[in-house]
Amino acid sequence: MPIECDYHMHTPLCKHAAGPMEAYVERGIELGLREIGFSDHNPLPHGYGANVRMEEAELDYYVKRVTELQFQYRGKIDVLIGLEMDFVEGLEDYCRQQIKRYPWDYIIGSVHYLDRECKQPTWPRNFTGDISALYASYFEHMRQLVRSGLCDIIAHFDLPKRTGRGPTEREADVIRETLHEVAKAGVCMEINTSGYRHPELAQPEPYPNFPIIEQALAAGIPLTVNSDSHAPEQVGTKFTEIGDWLKRKGCKSLVRFYRRKPEFYPL
Repeated sequence: MPIECDYHMHTPLCKHAAGPMEAYVERGIELGLREIGFSDHNPLPHGYGANVRMEEAELDYYVKRVTELQFQYRGKIDVLIGLEMDFVEGLEDYCRQQIKRYPWDYIIGSVHYLDRECKQPTWPRNFTGDISALYASYFEHMRQLVRSGLCDIIAHFDLPKRTGRGPTEREADVIRETLHEVAKAGVCMEINTSGYRHPELAQPEPYPNFPIIEQALAAGIPLTVNSDSHAPEQVGTKFTEIGDWLKRKGCKSLVRFYRRKPEFYPL
């Protein structure tokens, strides 16, 4: 069977995505997907990262719009309600309260900031500093996210490579340690295909890269494949190629969600 779900799609509410939400759903139907899910960036307090996310007052509207799409497209495709939740140290309780307020189908956890004021990005543009220190800080935050129990899916695992400098053997131990934490927690990891359209990468590839995906498979980490779409035409990017690669590597199943409960479906 092909990949059936795409759970990582954004909306214009995040201020850096384009296209009506209906167009994302229609693209999913065109591709023959069984399920699609919106997971826009969660609001944060104090105006943190306000230029790339919903405002707190828009969260009710976001959930209402996705719920409307569920009814509009029932019988054609299942539309799920998700959230991409930024992990920021010190805001765990804030995020827990935000999660409790709505009937989410899944929470995607991501690390975009390495400080409490959301001023130090995970992938600084034109970065010339110590890349190993950047990865070490990033994966420490990732492990905190995993241990927090806040999310169901880990987003774009090796995101700092958007600096143009991918992980090397120097990061092998910290990657192995982080994968161990993910496996221990039973959290799902996404294979995020947005790397095929990010010009910052040294070469087009998913997040995480294929060697890390192989380690995740060996560790028994549940996987899902997502496009991280910011425009309707990006839905399902490279799903056929990724599905074929996973089958060659012996992957038998992927994960789907409903009301934060995972279940496996055959690949």
